[in-house]
Amino acid sequence: MLKEKISYYRSLKKPHQHAFSLVELAVVILILGVLIAGLVQSSRLITNMRLNVARDVTQSSAMPWINYIVTWYDSTAIDAFNESDTDDGDLISRWNGAEIRYSDRINLVQTDSTKKPTYVSNGMFGLPSVKFDGTSDILESESSNQDVLTYRSGTIFVVFEPKTVNSANKKTIFFNTSSCDTELDFGMSFNNVKGAIGIASAVSGEGCSTTYATQSSGDFAVPNEKIVASLIIYQSPTTQGSTDNIKIFRNGNLWSSNQVNAQSFNSPTISSSQKYSSGNNKFYVGAKKTGATEKAFFDGLIGEMIIFNRSLNNEDRNEVERYLGKKWGIKIKFLE
Repeated sequence: MLKEKISYYRSLKKPHQHAFSLVELAVVILILGVLIAGLVQSSRLITNMRLNVARDVTQSSAMPWINYIVTWYDSTAIDAFNESDTDDGDLISRWNGAEIRYSDRINLVQTDSTKKPTYVSNGMFGLPSVKFDGTSDILESESSNQDVLTYRSGTIFVVFEPKTVNSANKKTIFFNTSSCDTELDFGMSFNNVKGAIGIASAVSGEGCSTTYATQSSGDFAVPNEKIVASLIIYQSPTTQGSTDNIKIFRNGNLWSSNQVNAQSFNSPTISSSQKYSSGNNKFYVGAKKTGATEKAFFDGLIGEMIIFNRSLNNEDRNEVERYLGKKWGIKIKFLE
């Protein structure tokens, strides 16, 4: 009798268990679906808002009114890429140059799928960016008569985020070649200096075999850090009694330039009639190409590149750097 009572009371304490009905399961699934859809929609709205703000920053800037822009690549522009290449992870077959007042568009292209960079929808500062893999990705100007920097002065701005930086392998961001291997090579880790950014050139009239280089000091490029790099090449030295005529800026801050070779990249001893390109060759982004050989591949993201066919003064440089910093979420310090 006692065992029966104990068993009876234990049965009273057990909770009543039952399975969810199909209706209840359907309601739960519906609620989860609504929540997920809301999150996805909110994410898209935030992405679109960020992109529209970036485009507004471009439109309201002084950029379109600064003279002598040769070419301009902006990964946030409406017509920057083919519409079929703008889903996250798509391979980019072309990067269209912006419309410029005084020159035709210079578009970048790639037809080989093994060499196409990747479209990243949520790249630097949550904005569309172009990813180069550091192995084979390279873009080239669409026409063979669209190389740039055809004078003895010029300015290059690049917003980029390197993924790997080392001292052993140079990584080219921009490469402009010409006859007799005259070239302008702009990238990272020159002369085995880790993270240094600079330029190298083989100079026509100097045997075409000698390369001069100038680079920044210290670790200019840091992995996974957004950078506004500004390189200004002057036609003559900026200081009396000096051969230095190149300034390299990092986020608006002047970094010291040093002469790597006995003769600086564009010293007065080079004839004033010489220039960096003859106006009838291609230029490349993401790697260096001489003849059929491609090498020095860049590993990281590029968001924007602006090239001028003249050396900008401090006022214009500050204007461009201020614009790029605001747009890409990079703090700019105007220190010299």
